[in-house]
This record gives sequence, structure tokens and C-alpha cells, in this order.
Amino acid sequence: MSDIYPCASSARQQNSKETVDKRETPTSPRGQPVGKETSINEEGSVSPPDRLFKIVLVGNSSVGKTSLLRRFCDDCFHPGTSATVGIDYSVKTITVDSSQVALQMWDTAGQERYRSITKQFFRKADGVVVMYDITAEPSFTAVRQWLTSVKESAGDDIPIMLLGNKTDKEMERQVQKRVGERLAKECQMTFYECSACSGHNVAESMVHLAR
Repeated sequence: MSDIYPCASSARQQNSKETVDKRETPTSPRGQPVGKETSINEEGSVSPPDRLFKIVLVGNSSVGKTSLLRRFCDDCFHPGTSATVGIDYSVKTITVDSSQVALQMWDTAGQERYRSITKQFFRKADGVVVMYDITAEPSFTAVRQWLTSVKESAGDDIPIMLLGNKTDKEMERQVQKRVGERLAKECQMTFYECSACSGHNVAESMVHLAR
């Protein structure tokens, strides 16, 4: 399993004022400017990551996007997390195949009134995670609509992961795993199920996407 390092602090996009040194810090494959995401090497000095990927989390409201972000970046879970307003992000630096990779994770609002804002972030994304709640079938039904929005803005070549959340609530399951696997295969997506509550498959799925 890959080594996981502490993530940078979460911040609203409009409040971010970090200075970018493009001579030392890499840009993402799709041209996303890199912020002040760093890692600490064995000598204890700060160094930029080898690569940076901008990952956008999308899906209906209440599927657990913010909880997934907090579990992945901070290894914590807060029940009753309020709905995201607009856009938020955090950065996590991980080791993938001996390389330091910074994942800039963008948490988007699932409400209809924020859809136009969310679409703007697909254009520079290096990957998209489409989430649904395995205990809420309507959130799975909405996956195709989210896929359409992603491909209209980012094109057909962007890597997409289908992620079913809340496996800790197996007794309340409404969407069977095989149904998610079938949709992922049909639409050429990577597929995982996870639990932001327990942490099951959270890091594993994100490392897979980073590869």
C-alpha cells in the first residue's frame, strides 16, 4: 500500500492567495496551475511533488463527497457534514510507484443551482470521480447525467472513476455492486465501492486513479 502524507489545508478557491513558482513546481498534465503543494524529503527540507493531478469529485448532494475528501486528506469522519456551497478543495501528497504525487481534490456542490459552476472545473481536470450513495438509488440513476456533463466539458479522454460510497450501511443497500460494475464497464470507467465512514477503499481508490 502506498505511503500517505499529510495534506495541505482546505481553502475556498476565492481565498487562495499562494504564490506559484512555475520554475520549481510542475503543472498538471492538462495545464492546471499548481499551488503551494509540497512534501518533506528524507533530509527534512521542503520539495515540490514530482506530479500534480487535479481531481474533481461530483455527484448528487449527500452522497458523501466532502466526507470522502476529509477521510482521504485528514483521516477523519464527521457525521452530519453540511452540504458544500460552491467549490472547496484540499491537497494530499502520496507516494505512487516511488514518485511524489500531489492530488488536488476539488469538492463540488451537488445541488442543481451550482451545476454551471461545477462544469467550469471539468475543463482543467486530470480526472473525475463520479460518486453515488449505495443506499440511495436516485443518486445512482443520476450518474449518467453527471457523466454527460463531464464529457461535454472535458471530452471523452478524461479518466473517470465511478465510486459507490457508504458500504458501512450494507443493510440499507439499494444499489447492488454488480449493477455499479456493469455501468462502469459500459461507460469505460474504473469502479470502486468505499466507505468514507470506515475508510474502506478510500486511499486505495484514489491511488488507483493517480496511476
